[in-house]
Amino acid sequence: MGEDRRRKRIQKEQHAYVDRLRHYRNKGIDIFIDGKMTRQEREWYRIFEVREDGAVYMADYVNSRQGRLSEIHFDLVYLDLSAHQAWENKKRLEDAMRKAQVQHYKTVLQKQQRS
Repeated sequence: MGEDRRRKRIQKEQHAYVDRLRHYRNKGIDIFIDGKMTRQEREWYRIFEVREDGAVYMADYVNSRQGRLSEIHFDLVYLDLSAHQAWENKKRLEDAMRKAQVQHYKTVLQKQQRS
């Protein structure tokens, strides 16, 4: 029961944040995610994801020379570098294992073709 309430509260907060982004967009403020300008609201929900590699999105509010908000940028940051490095090491190991398996199957097939 508590988990359901928590999930609903988080969704409500996310919708309120997206509503605020919509308000900014309607005032002519550009919104960027990963360096690309995006106007599609469904893409904005990506900023709430916590990725498997430990990355989260951080907002950067850019002002014009007149001191007014002109752009909002969301870029990935790693809050825990050790978790990110562990994830990268795991991916490298998985890639190496996949390559070794492919090489093994190629060798087996070549031996079968010679027979």
